[in-house]
Amino acid sequence: MSATRLRQIALFAALAASLGAALWVRGQEGDSEAVVKPVEQDSGRPAVASGTAGKDGHLALERLNRRAPSGTEADPFRLKTWFVAPPPAPPPLPPKPTAPLLPFKYMGSFEEPSSGKLIVYLAKGDESFPVSPGDKFDDNKYQFNGIGKGGITITYLPLSIKQNLTLDVQ
Repeated sequence: MSATRLRQIALFAALAASLGAALWVRGQEGDSEAVVKPVEQDSGRPAVASGTAGKDGHLALERLNRRAPSGTEADPFRLKTWFVAPPPAPPPLPPKPTAPLLPFKYMGSFEEPSSGKLIVYLAKGDESFPVSPGDKFDDNKYQFNGIGKGGITITYLPLSIKQNLTLDVQ
C-alpha cells in the first residue's frame, strides 16, 4: 500500500473513534444527577466541587467566596506608561567674576622735563599714588597702563581685567 492510502485509513479510524467516544459520553450525561457539596477547608475557602449546578440546574453563586486583593498584587488595569522624566537641569553657573569699580580719582599729571617720564597722580580717599606707565600700586592690586583720549587705563591684577577711568578735564 502507498503512504497516502495508509494515511487516509489512519485518519478515518481516528474520526470513527472520536465519534464513538462522543456518542458514548452523550448517552451517559443524563444517567446521574449527583451534586457534590463543597467542603470547608482550613483556609476558610470552599473546596472545589466536581459538580457545579444544583438540582434545578442553577449555579449557587452566593457560595462563591471572593477574596480581597492584597497590597502586593499588581492591578492589571492600571495605567502603564513608558515615559521617563528627564533628569533635573544642572544648577546655573556662577556669574563670571568682575573687577570692582575703580576707587580712584584723577588728580593731575606731570611730565618730568629731564627724562620725559609721565607721572599721573591718582587719589583714593586720603591716599595719593604717583604712578607711571607699568607701575603697580595700591598693594599690587592695580597696574597703571597709560593715558589715552578716552581716559586712564588701569588693570585690576587679580583678574587681569582692564578698566578705564574717564577724565573729567574741562
